[in-house]
Amino acid sequence: EYNGDNLTFPNMNVNIGLRKHQRDAIARILYSSGNTLLAHCVGAGKTYEMVAGCMELRRLGLAKKPLIVVPNHLVEDWGKEFYKLYPGANILVANRKDFVKDKRKGLISKIATGDYDAIIMAHSSFEKISVSDETQKKFIEREIEQISTALNSAEMEDTSSRTVKQYKQYLKMLKKNKK
Repeated sequence: EYNGDNLTFPNMNVNIGLRKHQRDAIARILYSSGNTLLAHCVGAGKTYEMVAGCMELRRLGLAKKPLIVVPNHLVEDWGKEFYKLYPGANILVANRKDFVKDKRKGLISKIATGDYDAIIMAHSSFEKISVSDETQKKFIEREIEQISTALNSAEMEDTSSRTVKQYKQYLKMLKKNKK
């Protein structure tokens, strides 16, 4: 269990108070290994948790330039909510128009060189950003290592055969994509 009672949020809108479960979720974002699932129900405050999590990761030097990828129709709403919680934040809200072919390289350059607290973009836009073969290879190798470890643990713990099969399928797919 994570406890966010000790967290402070410099530069956050003083008129907005986070609830206990939100503070605890932000603590989880800060203290976990980089992957956090926020599975609260609709209206529980996940957006503010993610925004505050990004700002704290950046403030503490745990993240350089957080990227938030959201469903296409939510990009502008996310930008508004981000500014509502952190009015002084320096964010880049990349909309569909920014990703047209003629503007894409300029936007990527702006993202790479800008000192943003966060970047918000749509899923469809994110898919248009290619990564180098070297970066992709490193990512796949890390995934293979993590899945192999999980598979070994699952087999030793006699976890359900379904889980073991899923790990094996995923591992097979990763190894195929590595080539």
